[in-house]
Amino acid sequence: MAALKFLSLATAAIFVLDTSGVRAMEGAGATNSGVPVDCSKAMNAARDLVGFAGLTVEQTIPIKSDPTTSVAVEETYVESVCQALKAYHILCVRCLLHNEQDGVPVPAAKSANVDGTYAYAVQDEASADCEAAVEHWKAAFSNFSGLPPTYTESTDLYKNNQNISFISLFNPKESPKVDCAYFICPAKKTPPDTSDPADEGEEDVDGDGDGGTPPKTELGGKASQNLEGRNAASTDKEVKALLCFTTPKALNAGSAPYTQTQWDQIVTGLNKNAATGVPTFLGFAAAAVGALLL
Repeated sequence: MAALKFLSLATAAIFVLDTSGVRAMEGAGATNSGVPVDCSKAMNAARDLVGFAGLTVEQTIPIKSDPTTSVAVEETYVESVCQALKAYHILCVRCLLHNEQDGVPVPAAKSANVDGTYAYAVQDEASADCEAAVEHWKAAFSNFSGLPPTYTESTDLYKNNQNISFISLFNPKESPKVDCAYFICPAKKTPPDTSDPADEGEEDVDGDGDGGTPPKTELGGKASQNLEGRNAASTDKEVKALLCFTTPKALNAGSAPYTQTQWDQIVTGLNKNAATGVPTFLGFAAAAVGALLL
């Protein structure tokens, strides 16, 4: 099972971001890629536990070989998602260290392509692990103390991406659809900055403002280290992520995602599943202890 890391992506990957200048900022390296993944089996196994209708696969993510999706649109979308993933990978270090769920601004969107609710997981393997992602999304059940409230972006419960993914997994809408893709965003080198920091911001060529001799500037300590860092090529981190969208949209402003009846189904189904799993685990544990005593 792939080790999972979950970051605060918010809704950034739902949109095609404005990528003007992106290629200029990125140096040479492997190409970003996105491949379609069918996670419907793993997701429907979870939905079956709570008595929800199964998801059917329907293309919504513009990365497949489809006559209606141009190569340019696909490349732009994949690159935009990777930019968003890497931005959040960097910015959310503070969120993870301080156990925060939010606090990272969402990149400005150029246009929406998927009108659905996302489920998101960063993974480590070369291919997606749908089962591992679904188990993590299901685990968000413990974050809910009761019927989820009316949806607003400012509600703390909905600032946690795992909670959003839970609701996407258990999308209660009629005739629900799903589309998933696995994105691999390789590390890329950024060209070195060869500008001289000593020259930046200098408008007074005389140095003292009175026509005197310019002060002598010596770079040492942190200044020297900063210069070395600016002149050296830097490499960002590789990010791999599974991204799914379920439609119709499960979260709509001013409405609760579930009725009380629907939520009761989820509670009953997941609690029953958790209860039936305990004896099996204890049985294996007892067998292991017995073997040690032989």
